[in-house]
Amino acid sequence: MEAARRRIARDVETDDDAGHADADARVTRAHRVADASTTTTRVDAESVVGIARRHEVKCGMSTLLRCGTVERRPDERALRRRVRRERRVARGSSRRGVRVVRAEGGSFECGHFPACAGCANVTDPTTPEVLERAVEYFANVPSTSRTCGTTHTTFRGASTGWRCKAKLAVRTSPTAALALGLFRRGTHELEPIETCAVSHPAINDAARIVRDVCVDVGVEPYDEGDGSGELRYVQIVAYSETRGAWNVSTDVDASTCVALVWNAPVANGLTDRMRAVCEEIASRSHGRIRGMWVNLQNAKTNSIFDPVGWTHVLGERMTFLETPQNEQRVYYLPGSFMQANTEAYGELLKRLPSHVPKGSRVVEMFAGVGSIGYSLVTNENLDVRSVRFVESSSAVAEAWERTRDELPEEMRAKVSLRVAKAERVAEESTTDCDVLVVDPPRKGLDAKLRALLTSDSLSDDLQTLIYVSCDLNSFMRDADELMDSKKWRLAHHESFVFFPATNHIETFAVFSRR
Repeated sequence: MEAARRRIARDVETDDDAGHADADARVTRAHRVADASTTTTRVDAESVVGIARRHEVKCGMSTLLRCGTVERRPDERALRRRVRRERRVARGSSRRGVRVVRAEGGSFECGHFPACAGCANVTDPTTPEVLERAVEYFANVPSTSRTCGTTHTTFRGASTGWRCKAKLAVRTSPTAALALGLFRRGTHELEPIETCAVSHPAINDAARIVRDVCVDVGVEPYDEGDGSGELRYVQIVAYSETRGAWNVSTDVDASTCVALVWNAPVANGLTDRMRAVCEEIASRSHGRIRGMWVNLQNAKTNSIFDPVGWTHVLGERMTFLETPQNEQRVYYLPGSFMQANTEAYGELLKRLPSHVPKGSRVVEMFAGVGSIGYSLVTNENLDVRSVRFVESSSAVAEAWERTRDELPEEMRAKVSLRVAKAERVAEESTTDCDVLVVDPPRKGLDAKLRALLTSDSLSDDLQTLIYVSCDLNSFMRDADELMDSKKWRLAHHESFVFFPATNHIETFAVFSRR
């Protein structure tokens, strides 16, 4: 009981950012969450009254003592001050000794670098080393294999505050019994991260709320050594509910959705304790965290999620991103693949339609939830005849269907989803198809698909191949095969820095039939 009393005292007395919190609700919820675990915690009324009185003196708030609990009206000015302070931190001030500063040319300083493995270059974060190889590759494409020039352009956006999706490990650290962060370079030792320079302020805000709640209610962090503990990872997605804000990083009022990866077998299902922790996290966010999920994962592997372990707990079920041309919402579940840099991805989606002839029949392979295809079918200037989506995971169906259901009726009739591996349906997918869009994983195109695209049996219908690549090595291999077959010529090429401060680029290329 004494330990519980100290924990709640710390919660009410020493949380410097809690000026807006409802102390009554927090004490009551702390009891409820603790009771959901194996140990029942009780706090006597006299102790709570003492805590409340000390808190009243500290905060200068109107407080009402009632039956051993505390009821305090939220201070809206304090809440606004807290939000402004946290956003200043993300834009370049400091918090708890971690310095994050914007500088000339996109460079920034971060107290976690170079220990944290998340960033490779903070001095010139939008010029990764791999870009030099891309420039050299395209400069050496023979004139007989291209219809475009050799000058390679690169889109560089903001170097800080761009990340709108983050996965954070939950472990112990030398300075905290429970901390959220990334692993240190070359190790599985946690680098606790209070404020990440490249993350959206809303993600930093949500991470602090998750951490504080877990500490307050005694959640045990995962121990990789013996597989013990409760919480393994936290995923946070920031998204904008403001119409027209396709670049989420520009919306300082972005909402978030949080998923807790709990160390438990799928068969156990959601427990009262898991639900209570989720409810407390959502409550302390004051509406900023819009949805909560739990993923049950107890395998001793490096896989963060169990694909069948998802359970929606409360709030919004899906997040979404808007297409930049027409504000069409494309929906995502927490297990869906999505681009974390909405600024750079939005720029790619704005440029891609210029390479799609009007009235085309489009197939998007490796479609995920269909963000590229949906951006094309809703582009009235293109007036595409159809868009067929091909995706290997059936898990995308729910999000894909929700996006489809919000289309105008005449557009809904143009789209269809085929759940299958691209190489298995390649022949039928490239028939009655004018434009093929591929956005494969790092390994690039499967050998069977490459063989079809370079064979004499390839349908004459297909005239344009749009390739979005996340790995330069596999792209160069695939591009060489396409051009060496004498069936395709390079018609366009450029790069996008999707992950500033890392050694990574996204390559966007267009090939035309000879």
